Amino acid sequence: MEQVPAPRAVFVDFPAGRTFGPPGDARRHEEVLADALAQLPMFTAPGQIRDLPHQWSPDGDRAWEEMVRAELRSFHG
Repeated sequence: MEQVPAPRAVFVDFPAGRTFGPPGDARRHEEVLADALAQLPMFTAPGQIRDLPHQWSPDGDRAWEEMVRAELRSFHG
């Protein structure tokens, strides 16, 4: 069996399924994408993960976590 190196990735601490930001916020989507692409030359080995500094709420509020929990509960009854 042949081994495949782990991919490189960037991480944004946003709600699941909203990797680039709130729906309809094109400016924010472009910022996150540009920052992710800017990381490409900095990867030097397989498996590296880089955290991007974006926050869902400007004040760092994490109320979105409950929104995600509620969505998950609605899917799983």
